[in-house]
Amino acid sequence: MRVIIGVLLFTTVLLGCNNLPTSVSPEIGEPFKIKLGQSLEFQNEALNVRFEEMLEDSRCPEGATCFWAGNARIIIQLNDLKTELNTYLDPKITDISDFTVELISLTPYPNIIKKIDKDEYTAELRVLRN
Repeated sequence: MRVIIGVLLFTTVLLGCNNLPTSVSPEIGEPFKIKLGQSLEFQNEALNVRFEEMLEDSRCPEGATCFWAGNARIIIQLNDLKTELNTYLDPKITDISDFTVELISLTPYPNIIKKIDKDEYTAELRVLRN
């Protein structure tokens, strides 16, 4: 009986650890990664960034032959303002309020074998002060 209680207690502690929030505070001018639906607050700034929405991902999948590279389009929110950014088409970089937002990369890259769930997307961004 003690063994069962010990195993249950250990499992509960492990599951609780998996739900701890991870704290990431990006800095102006430094690249950072943000998951779809995630919001981050900049250190020493009154600035919040959110990867709001994944609008499309038509990038040519690995393992396929395509006529063009394709494009992924996302919505990024800075405080209360939203902007669209692209991986291939313009804009890849845009000015919003007093900042410039750049989409550096978007992962995972499509593959003909595996469908990507929206919650798997991570954008690498850089925010600069104008």
